[in-house]
Amino acid sequence: MSRYFFNLSIKKKFIIIILFMTTLVSISLGYYSYTTSKSQIIENVSTSSLSVTQVVNSNLSSMQKSISDWVTVFILSSVVQKSLQQRSSESDLEAALYSGPTASIMDQMLITGSVDYIALYGTTSEPLYQVAKDGSSGPGTSDQIRSSAIYDETSRRNGAAYWFPLTDQENLFIEYNAKEKIGMSRIIRSTLNGEKLGFIFVGVNHQTIRNQYLRNMYDEDHGIMVLDQSGTPLISAGKDFYSIDLLSLTKSRQQSDSVITTSKGEELLLTYSKTDNGWLILYAVPISLLTKQLDSIKLFVMLVIMACIFLSLPLSMALSHILTAPVKKLLISMRRFQNGHFEERVEVKYQDEIGLLGQGYNKMVANIKTLVDEAYVLQLKERQAELKALQSQINPHFLYNMLDMIFWEAERAGQEHISEMVITLSRLFRLSLNQGKSFTSVGKEKEFIQQYLSLQQMRFNDKLTYRVDIPDELDQYVLLKLCLQPFIENALIHGIERKREGGYVHINGWLEDGYIHFTVTDNGIGMSVEDLQEITKLKKDSDVYTSHEIGGYAIQNIIQRLRHYYNDQFKLSYTSQLGQGTKVELKIPVMTETQEAEDDSIDDRR
Repeated sequence: MSRYFFNLSIKKKFIIIILFMTTLVSISLGYYSYTTSKSQIIENVSTSSLSVTQVVNSNLSSMQKSISDWVTVFILSSVVQKSLQQRSSESDLEAALYSGPTASIMDQMLITGSVDYIALYGTTSEPLYQVAKDGSSGPGTSDQIRSSAIYDETSRRNGAAYWFPLTDQENLFIEYNAKEKIGMSRIIRSTLNGEKLGFIFVGVNHQTIRNQYLRNMYDEDHGIMVLDQSGTPLISAGKDFYSIDLLSLTKSRQQSDSVITTSKGEELLLTYSKTDNGWLILYAVPISLLTKQLDSIKLFVMLVIMACIFLSLPLSMALSHILTAPVKKLLISMRRFQNGHFEERVEVKYQDEIGLLGQGYNKMVANIKTLVDEAYVLQLKERQAELKALQSQINPHFLYNMLDMIFWEAERAGQEHISEMVITLSRLFRLSLNQGKSFTSVGKEKEFIQQYLSLQQMRFNDKLTYRVDIPDELDQYVLLKLCLQPFIENALIHGIERKREGGYVHINGWLEDGYIHFTVTDNGIGMSVEDLQEITKLKKDSDVYTSHEIGGYAIQNIIQRLRHYYNDQFKLSYTSQLGQGTKVELKIPVMTETQEAEDDSIDDRR
């Protein structure tokens, strides 16, 4: 997959990367917006839920207080105290309750509707007084109740109210309980001596509590659960969410808090609050209900992502076209250049990285064209030289025989000077041909120079003196054929020939640091500063025209040959003063016969 991507064009890569980054940024921003909104909603709902639990706590505390206060007034009334002390019958107590001072107390109980069941027990097994407003019947006996754990806890509280859930398993107070209730029991003592006279049981229906104390605080999506001190459920309202696992979340925690948990396979925001009497109030809201409010944010985020993708597509295509168009033009130009269009160039408009690349390409193309042109011109010159060499080699035996014949004719005529010139010319001719090879040994080149200078000495009528100081240990090395002769010829023609008294030429050679050094020194008329400048230009550019006065063509030819065979590994320098002479120094790399053979094979392939 990665190979396929990297093989795509730059334009496609750019579009894919822009789309990917746009999608990634949009999704990240959308996710951040969603989670931030969710956190804020949960935080706000947590605050609201905590307020609900506090209201529930306040209402239930108010319920407990009002019922406890009513029971206190009821059991301390003279009628109830007297009936318990005298062990009156149920009918006598009921008649006394609804007449006289206690009538207002009973009316308050009936009007408020806070109590749904009352049972007053004395020393007898059956209750002295019992009333049920919800149709419940069959009060429990005193003997059964006194043997229960609820009664023990009630006695331990010694007159304080004890609230507990009235479950089916522990319902000893009502045999036929019509509705679910919360029970409250309390010991009754004598106001005269504190003697235990009996106890009272009060039952409050769950529905009564929901209607009077939990109204508008729950529905099918919001649930309330109240637990007693032991964690036993007292009452629930609304959504059924409670499981025993939730109880562990509220332990070892602060007095009130909100947590996100899962109960019965549903994620909930659970808020709890602990009351002063040890009850625990739980209020639960499903997270799914809260996130419904975020559906609009989800839709908005999706629309933003789609809009960003659709907008980024043409934008990325436009940007990729702007960035890749110069590269594509450069590629087209390179292909045309490969097909032989050496005049090819690209237009550079800007100085960015692509513009600098285009400038480098244009320079490279120009340099390659220059090199191709130079190589082509040099190849033409080499072919012309080869043609001339071939023409000069036409029947060389015929030329040698003719020179031999002239030599013997001169000998018979007693012209020793002429015969010496002819034999020297014959040897010079053989050395210059060199079997058509471009390189020759230093020894042969030295012999050629000696023969050439010998002829020139004859020509100058002994006005020329020369010395060749090239040690024999250099004879084994090879060099470019006739690379010294043009400089010697220049020294003779343009230096010594113009002096009436003649002059001398000194050719020196030595080996140093992997290079062979040659110097050609004369005491001729020398050169002016302008002539030296012309030769300096010629060394830098062999196509520069130089005057015939300094041997321009011959110097051009030898510099081109040196540059072709030695590249930049040779060094040519001139030193001259008018009236004192000229010194030419040539430095070339050491080359053996093996290297010369390899170079000749390369030339043949060219």
